[in-house]
Amino acid sequence: MLQHLMTRPSSSADRIVAFVASPRGILLLAAVLFLANLWGYDLWAPDEPYFAEGAREMVVDGKWAVPHVNGVVTTDKPPLFFWLIAFVSLPFGSVYSLTARLPSVLAALGTLWLVMRLGRRTSDPRTAVLAVFVLSTSFMFWEKARWAQIDSTLCFLIWAALSVFEAFRAGDLDGRRAGMLFWSAAALAVLAKGPVGLLLPLGIACFTLMADRNLRAWKRFAPLMGPLVFAVIIAAWMVLATVGGQGEYSVWGALKEHFLERGLHGMHHAYPWYYYLIVLPPQLLPWTGLVPGALYLAARRRDDPDRFLLAAALFVVVFFSISTEKRELYALPAYPAFALMVARLVGHVLGWYESKSTRVGPRWIFVGQGIVGGVLALAGMALFAVGHRIEEAPRWVVVLVGVITLATGVSTLVSLVRRRLLPTTIAPAAGFVAAYLTVAFVIYPAFETRKSARPLAVAMREASADSRAAGHRVVGYRLGNLPEPLAFYSDGVYTLETGNQDVLVGHLAQSEQVFAVVNVVDIDALPTEIRDRVVVVARYKLGNDVALISNAPVRAPPAIP
Repeated sequence: MLQHLMTRPSSSADRIVAFVASPRGILLLAAVLFLANLWGYDLWAPDEPYFAEGAREMVVDGKWAVPHVNGVVTTDKPPLFFWLIAFVSLPFGSVYSLTARLPSVLAALGTLWLVMRLGRRTSDPRTAVLAVFVLSTSFMFWEKARWAQIDSTLCFLIWAALSVFEAFRAGDLDGRRAGMLFWSAAALAVLAKGPVGLLLPLGIACFTLMADRNLRAWKRFAPLMGPLVFAVIIAAWMVLATVGGQGEYSVWGALKEHFLERGLHGMHHAYPWYYYLIVLPPQLLPWTGLVPGALYLAARRRDDPDRFLLAAALFVVVFFSISTEKRELYALPAYPAFALMVARLVGHVLGWYESKSTRVGPRWIFVGQGIVGGVLALAGMALFAVGHRIEEAPRWVVVLVGVITLATGVSTLVSLVRRRLLPTTIAPAAGFVAAYLTVAFVIYPAFETRKSARPLAVAMREASADSRAAGHRVVGYRLGNLPEPLAFYSDGVYTLETGNQDVLVGHLAQSEQVFAVVNVVDIDALPTEIRDRVVVVARYKLGNDVALISNAPVRAPPAIP
C-alpha cells in the first residue's frame, strides 16, 4: 500500500499521502508539528525561563563567557544551549518565546535527518520514512522538540556522534575521520549538558563493539587524535570560563555539584531503579504497543543494525537507572533507537526489506496497537466521566482531549477488527498528530493564566520602579524557580533570592518603601508587627498562590497586562 502510494499515486488524495510518505514530506510534517504556535504562549517554569533568561542576559549584558541567570553566575548547566538561544535571538535584540525554543526545534529536525540516514543504510527508504514518523510523533520527543530545554540539543549531538560511529562500523567512513567527528560531537554534547554528553555515546559505541566481538576496531577509531580534539575543545571553554568568569565560575565546582552529587545522591529527582519501567510506556505513546515486538525481533536477529540499536536504547535506560537522579526526559537519547527498531519491526512484517532469518507475524502489531487503542478508548471515556473533578484544566479542555483520545482509540480498534495491518499501525499516531496540533493551538494557550509569570513580573517592575531607583532590590522569598521568569518578563529586574525569613523581615522593616514577592502562605508566618504593615499589591496563582507585597501602600496600582 505505502509503496503504491509513493510510486503511482492515482488521485489528489493519493498524491498528498504519497508526499507525506516521502522523505521531504515527513520532515515537513515534523517541522509543522514542532513549530505549530511555538510563539503563541509564554515560557513556562521551571526550565524554559531559566535558559531564556540566561541567554537574554548574554544578549543584553554582553557577558558570554559563562551563563548568568537573575544577575548572578549559574553553574547549573554548561553554556552551549544558552549560546544557541542567544545567537538565534541576536537579530531581534532580545529573547522571545520563538527564539528561545527554536534551537530545540532545529536540533530535533537534525536528529530526524540522522535517523533517516541510518534507516536507509540499515533497512530501506520506506522503513527510514516510517522511523522518522515514529520518532516525530512519539510524545516525549515531540514535547521536548518544542520547549526551551537542553535535551533535544543533547539528543542531536549524541546521535551525530553515534551516526559517524555506525558509518565507521559499516565501513562507509574511515576510522580517522569518523573518530575525529565522534569526539568533536561528544565535546559539544559535554558543553551542552556535562560529562553525560561523552559517557552515553562512548558507552554505546564500546558496548556495540563488544557485542560485535570486535573491540580491537577501536584502535582504528582515532584513539589518540580523537580524545585530543575533545580535550582541546573542552579545555578552551574551561579557560574561557575561568578567565571570562573573573573568578566567579568554578568548573570543578559545577562538575562536582551537578554530575557527581546528582548522580550519586540525587538533588531534586531521586527515584528507584525501576523508574523508567514506569515512565517510558506513556512517554513512548502512541508506539508503546510495538516496542516489545521491536525489542524481541532485534534480540532474536542480532545482526549488525540490531546490535547497535539495542545497545543505543538499553545503555541509555540502564545508565540512568543506575543514577539516583532521574527524570523522564533523561531517556530522550534512547528514542531514536526505539523508533528505528519499531520501524524495522513494521517493515519486517510488511516485507519491505529482506530478513536473513527470524520471522515474526502480524500479531505483534495487532496485539500491541490493539492494547494501545483499547487504553486510549478507555482513557477518553474516563475523561468524560471524571473530567469535572480535574481542577487544573477548564472543563471544555478536558472534554476536547477526551473526544480526541476516544476517537483515536476507536479508529485503531476498528482497523484492528478489519485486520488492516498498516492502518492499525499508524492510526494511533494519526490521532496523536491531531492531538498535538490541538494542544499547541488550543490547550497550551488556555493554560497561560496558570503558567505564565508575565503579569506578576510586569506588576513587580512597574510597582517597584521608584523603590529600585532608590537602591532597594525586590526580595524573592522561597520562590523556587520563579525568580527566572520574573527576571525575564520584567526585562531584567533581578530579585534578591533568599530562604531566610530574617532577611525578609529586615527588608520589610525598613522605613522606606520596599517590595517582595512571596508565597501567600508565608505572609501569615511573618511577625505580627511586620504582617500588619504588609500590603498585597498583586496576587496570582502560579502553581502556588504568589503575591507581590510592600511595606507601605502603593500610590497607584500597577498596570496588569
